[in-house]
Amino acid sequence: MALTASSTGIRRAPNGLDSSKPVPVRFTAEERARHKRIAETEQRSLASVVRLLALKGAEVYDRHPSSLLRGS
Repeated sequence: MALTASSTGIRRAPNGLDSSKPVPVRFTAEERARHKRIAETEQRSLASVVRLLALKGAEVYDRHPSSLLRGS
C-alpha cells in the first residue's frame, strides 16, 4: 500500500491554515492555464500556487494600496 499524506497523518497545509473554509475563485481558461504551468514548474498543487500568488499580491497591495483599483 502506498503511503499518502492522509495515511501517514502528515498535514499538507501550513500550520494555522483553516482548510475547512476554502475560498472559491474563478479564473478564465488562460488564467487557469498560467497558474497550472506555475504549479507544475514549482512542483506544487494548483491550490497552493494560487494561495502563494494571492499572498504575494497582498504584499504588493500593502506597499501600494491604490494600485489594485487602477489596474496596475
